[in-house]
Amino acid sequence: MRSINLANLETAFWIARLGSFTAAAQRLYTTQPAISARIRELEAALGVKLFVRVGRGVEMTIEGRQFLEEAEPIFQQLDSLAESVRADKASGGTVRIGAGNISMVWFPALVRDLQAARPDLIFDVEIDIASKLLQKLEARKLDVALVAGSVRSDKLIARTLGFDRMLWVASRDYLQNNWRGNLLDFLKRSPIWCVQKDSFYWTDAMRTLVEGGADTRQFNGISNMAAARQIVLSNCGIGCLSEAMILQDLQSGVLQPVPDLHQGGWVEFFVVCCADPARSRLVDQIMDIAPKASTLRRTTD
Repeated sequence: MRSINLANLETAFWIARLGSFTAAAQRLYTTQPAISARIRELEAALGVKLFVRVGRGVEMTIEGRQFLEEAEPIFQQLDSLAESVRADKASGGTVRIGAGNISMVWFPALVRDLQAARPDLIFDVEIDIASKLLQKLEARKLDVALVAGSVRSDKLIARTLGFDRMLWVASRDYLQNNWRGNLLDFLKRSPIWCVQKDSFYWTDAMRTLVEGGADTRQFNGISNMAAARQIVLSNCGIGCLSEAMILQDLQSGVLQPVPDLHQGGWVEFFVVCCADPARSRLVDQIMDIAPKASTLRRTTD
């Protein structure tokens, strides 16, 4: 027995409901010859005649009526399945979000707002540097990325999240015990902690150190900025840290800017997705919610 094509089965269903090949063709956005070809194929697969022509319309044969009555539950199940998928898509599913360390400062607010909009949403979060996150986004391994720095790709859509800057800081106790009024002497004696070489911040951070006279051989690379903050708070040297991440530390005075050392410039952050017209409504919703959830500065004034 030949297999039954669902498109042919749907065609027979609409002919029976509308009473003619012409009406079914209009409903299915195709031509009458195409409808006739589908029914011939279905009748050949079943080995029975489903319809007979009566005037300008058609009537079902006994076999056709019996077949469609038994096939009716299949259409109901397909409709239920489609409705279930649409409901899942509207309220839940899994979203793959890539984010940098700094985005973790306000990421809980984004999670809260997304959960309020989609209570059944599942998160798959990956922490990495911007360049790697954008590569994974273009490779469709992520749905959305929260990254620092400009996004130059016609394959991606980016919306601003605000601004942050990197500050060279040390703990209050470390400065009290090691600062003697001379920046060059201080940098030569201090362990230095900063993001790794492939990070967006590397070039600017190194330029600042070189201008200050630092010995770059004392550089310690670290990929986790939250861990770098803890190291600096533990009096283990100076670090280049996100102002947004250490704002409360700065306000309380436990962390302080290194005196006389030029601080980094402002960096703009973006939420990014693929420029795909067929992207899900969930991705568009995240692109709308993320800028509102971000606590980064809106301007550099």
